[in-house]
Amino acid sequence: TAKEVPWYGAGSDSSYPGKTYVFDFQKAWENIGKHDILIGGDFKQEEFTQHRKYLKNYHDHNSVDTSKGKNGLFQVNTGKAQNIALFVQDEYKFNEPWTMYLGLRYDHYKKYNGSTTSYNLDGSLDANNSSKHGEGSYNELSPKIAFDFKADDNTNYYVSYGHSFNPPPFSQIFRYEQNVHANPDLDPETSDTFEIGMKKKISDKTNMGISMYKVKTDDKIVYTYHYKPGTKVVDYKSYENYGTEKRRGVEFSLEHKLTEELSGYLNYSWQHGKVERTAVANTNLGSVNSTDYGIPKHLLHAGLNYKKDKLGVNLDCQYVSARQAPDDETGEYGSEDPYFIVNMGFNYEIAKNAVLQFTVDNVFDREFYASEPTSGRVYSVGLRYSF
Repeated sequence: TAKEVPWYGAGSDSSYPGKTYVFDFQKAWENIGKHDILIGGDFKQEEFTQHRKYLKNYHDHNSVDTSKGKNGLFQVNTGKAQNIALFVQDEYKFNEPWTMYLGLRYDHYKKYNGSTTSYNLDGSLDANNSSKHGEGSYNELSPKIAFDFKADDNTNYYVSYGHSFNPPPFSQIFRYEQNVHANPDLDPETSDTFEIGMKKKISDKTNMGISMYKVKTDDKIVYTYHYKPGTKVVDYKSYENYGTEKRRGVEFSLEHKLTEELSGYLNYSWQHGKVERTAVANTNLGSVNSTDYGIPKHLLHAGLNYKKDKLGVNLDCQYVSARQAPDDETGEYGSEDPYFIVNMGFNYEIAKNAVLQFTVDNVFDREFYASEPTSGRVYSVGLRYSF
């Protein structure tokens, strides 16, 4: 007989709302001889707090078991990060029809105030599973150079190189789940991108573009299985920096103005990649120099933009294809779901130079799997002021 599955058994709940504060400024000087110069900077402050609670019924997130832990709470994880950046860009029309773009960005990123506080069943502090995390600080210079050739009034060709610095999200640094451990030592990824492409104005209402790109990413962040020593039994999982990813792709874009207020866009990319790394003991990460099955082959963005008077609305649809590895050392198949989600954004000019912004990601609260079950619907509010 089939074994009964406890679909309505006890479980746990994890929630980690975050706070983000962003300030940025830009100043432009145009037509200084053959130069247009832009300087700017931005400041970003992020905070993370995760609460893990006992549930009487894991299907019901409101069924907190207050008889356990600290009024139902058994763990709190926190962390903060700050990024300060300065940048400069020069658009230099050095020889008609050629234009050169030179840019340089400096980032100072730090993560700090990371901690784990755990509670016993009786609500007392569990000192053995509570700790303060170490801090990390990073400085990165990111250059960019591009050349644009204006073949005629409707056609431009370009080639570009850029370096980027990508800190990981808090969900990979400070968060704990039942089988997933935090990794406060996780480093940012760095990428070098080469691109060549064409932009063409088909009519007064329609623009198109096509490009080929190549991206090399170091300190690639990988979802990793850690085994108990000498076995293939998974002890825990975490996000780790391992190896280099190389990605190549082709992108096609189309923009069309439907009315004075309404326009549409479509972007499609096909891509392929390889991963290089040496074997890591007691993990599922073997020595490889082969196809990276974590890269989706097909990416699609399509949407509508509406702008009238003080109101702006964006409806964005996003599709990402499935990723299916042929096998894995754990005996499991590495797989991530394809997904199609809808996002919406609203902005309204509440006063001169002041715009209130509101966005909803994953409007229909779609559930899908990308190494882990992903978050559902996400809301954000912001205010942009220009002076």
